Amino acid sequence: MQEIKKQESMLIIGGGVSITGALVEAVSGVIEVVFGIGQALGSAIRRISGNKLCGF
Repeated sequence: MQEIKKQESMLIIGGGVSITGALVEAVSGVIEVVFGIGQALGSAIRRISGNKLCGF
């Protein structure tokens, strides 16, 4: 096996970088969680500002 010099290693394109289905699913899950938190927070702010809170 040949040893690759630093300059030669800079010329290698790719090198195993790929977008997998698992990565896409993980990013999608994070985005869903962020939107869910935003929706819950927005609803809470709207209910508090409109004095429409439920009594216990």
